[in-house]
Amino acid sequence: MLLNAEILQEKFDQGVSYADFVASGRQEGHHPPWEQRYSLLKLDETQAAMVGGFTREMNVLSLTGTWCGDCALQGSAMARIAEANPDRIHLRYLPRQEEHTDLIIKSPINAGFRVPVTWFMAEDFEPVVVFGDRTLSRYRAIARKQLGPERANVSAPEPADPVREVLREMLDIVERVQLVLALSARLREKHGD
Repeated sequence: MLLNAEILQEKFDQGVSYADFVASGRQEGHHPPWEQRYSLLKLDETQAAMVGGFTREMNVLSLTGTWCGDCALQGSAMARIAEANPDRIHLRYLPRQEEHTDLIIKSPINAGFRVPVTWFMAEDFEPVVVFGDRTLSRYRAIARKQLGPERANVSAPEPADPVREVLREMLDIVERVQLVLALSARLREKHGD
């Protein structure tokens, strides 16, 4: 699933901002879930301070759909995270459309083409992490609903606020990437730290 830096940079350059991506779904009426989730996902002081303290640049590319509910949740969470440190987190969105088939077919999850799929890259577009489909809390909720408590085998309690829980999960992923980059021997040598 990892693609090389050249391909990822090319796709990143084709990506659009959060606002432009959400606006692209207006004609079909897909924008309300994105706007609603965005309004609920403002980072608290502690979260904003953590993200604001990042020292390494990262590029983030999300292949997603305006029509997808989980995409709206993760995509809005990522927009809020990136806003907390725009000098270090460069975020772009690509629609899951035929023009990006080359990327879609190289990104299967469990033998299917899911959305969202998000690539986290270093400043030079070297891939660091690929994250796709739903977060753990979303899978837990779906398992409880579809499989029932006996078959779901979910020991974690249901979150008090499922939307904010996805934000926390996305923050964990972004923090992990930042630590990978901060501790990278390659980047430490490059930056002399």
